[in-house]
Amino acid sequence: MRLSELTVDSILSYVRADDTAENRTYIDGIVLPASKRFVASYTGRSLEELDEYEDITIAVLAICADMFDVRAYTMTGIQVNPTVVQILGSHCTNFL
Repeated sequence: MRLSELTVDSILSYVRADDTAENRTYIDGIVLPASKRFVASYTGRSLEELDEYEDITIAVLAICADMFDVRAYTMTGIQVNPTVVQILGSHCTNFL
């Protein structure tokens, strides 16, 4: 699955959340956009470029799950899942 194919339904399934209006609004309005922005910022690549790498979707899903579970709107390097760091690092252009 490519990054552009991620939907609220796929994220709800991944995080094993109830399909409620509140959860849909939270994921669609905050979690998914913030996760995509984090990945784009971390890697230094555009969302269009990232869409070429299917493993990026796994990283975004993991970030979505963390954000959904913790209800955090910010992330620091300490909180990032090591698997996510490995995936993002393999596509990173920001080495400074």
